[in-house]
Amino acid sequence: MLKLVKTAVLFLCAFATAMAATADRAYAWGKKRSTSASEFISNKRVTDSLVQDLTCNKLSIEGIYYRIKADAFHESRNMPITNWPFRSGVATIAGCWALSSTQRMISYMARYNEPTSLRMDQISPGLLNQIRGGTLELVNDNHNNDNYALRSSSERIITRSLKANSVFPVPTNSLAEDKWHTNSLWMRLLEGYVENVDGKNVHRHFRAEIEENQARHFFRAANIGMGAGSGDRSASKNQETVATMRRNADTKRLTLVNLRAGRTAQHIVMVKSYKATNDMITFTVYDSNQPSKDQLLYYSVKNSAFYAPDIVSRFVLENTSRSLGVYVVDEDEREMLEDAMMAHYRIKCR
Repeated sequence: MLKLVKTAVLFLCAFATAMAATADRAYAWGKKRSTSASEFISNKRVTDSLVQDLTCNKLSIEGIYYRIKADAFHESRNMPITNWPFRSGVATIAGCWALSSTQRMISYMARYNEPTSLRMDQISPGLLNQIRGGTLELVNDNHNNDNYALRSSSERIITRSLKANSVFPVPTNSLAEDKWHTNSLWMRLLEGYVENVDGKNVHRHFRAEIEENQARHFFRAANIGMGAGSGDRSASKNQETVATMRRNADTKRLTLVNLRAGRTAQHIVMVKSYKATNDMITFTVYDSNQPSKDQLLYYSVKNSAFYAPDIVSRFVLENTSRSLGVYVVDEDEREMLEDAMMAHYRIKCR
């Protein structure tokens, strides 16, 4: 039983009990902007692993979403790695938020089956920046001090926020297809490389960048509203949330949601699509605890409540069929992804 308890704790993407509780600050909405404004680039049409017959004479963000292929986000293209626990400060957390955020980025930025003259070790450093959400920089809080030892001891490496996402080629049909090949992109990400940051060597690799990304997502004041309750939310809040999830899925907008089974039992997944009946709405989601097969998140129309027993069973030991509190998070990250898609297709359309 003790082993089961430890396993459940390890796979929590939990919000530490010490986090204070506030109201609905958990939502991270991006600023409103027009996504329908179009540009004339040419009369070409573009097809790749993401879009089918994208028209270049009225290129727009909405147009890109509309042309995304039905199988573009297939589970076979989920990252071939399972969530893991790690220490961050005084807390033991896991990487579900960062993995879901990264899965969304890769879903939009990767172009599969695309030949490239670049070696995979030339692509991986920039992709690791995107996974981290920033670049490394050495700063010195005592740079004007004449004491060399004091200056040296006050040097630290920080993360500067990423200025832009960018599309990258993947020669195969998924990151998993040749994941064990020495020179595959996935292996280059796992093994990483050593970056020299103003004289200091830093080993950068997938797990380290995910852990940094997770800490950045996890430890921020805007999250603490999600730690306020013990589980589910009100019917009206759930109705608002499911409406947003459906609206996003209808337009191929991948959505990150936090599933709150309890105050310290919370987990981030990525919503891909849904099917609806009169009684139930069933969402297909990427779950970093079970990445090889997409999982299901249910919304009961009658009860105005969310359930996900097969997902919850991976981080909660009892009452896995309980109703959940569900929060849409990180909508503000969408804008950079959209800008990157527009920039990519402007070039492809010429």
